[in-house]
Amino acid sequence: MGYKLLPGGCFPALLDPSSPVFRRAQVIGHTLWVTPYSEHERWPCGEFPVQADADAGLPAWTAQNRSIENEDVVLWYVFGLHHVTRPEDWPVMPVDTVSFWLKPVGFFDRNPSLDVPPT
Repeated sequence: MGYKLLPGGCFPALLDPSSPVFRRAQVIGHTLWVTPYSEHERWPCGEFPVQADADAGLPAWTAQNRSIENEDVVLWYVFGLHHVTRPEDWPVMPVDTVSFWLKPVGFFDRNPSLDVPPT
């Protein structure tokens, strides 16, 4: 039993890995991260990314190479978009929508609607 992540459109980061912005938010270098649950790990880029020289979040946590076997895990899905401007976007940019689905998988042996009596 579990859930399947069905991502929407996501783009890789277009930042140079040596740029200060990317060093503070290396989390955007991967779309999916999995860590064992820890109540102290709440912010994917660390607690104060704007004031930090390097990302103190997911890259640092996963570098510890902790096992996730038989552990409660946290799935970190990183999605983003790059807005390609159009004349219609000026002076007010419209809303962009980014989404994903979590679909249940393996909860039933077969489709539960097969037992619905006919009308």
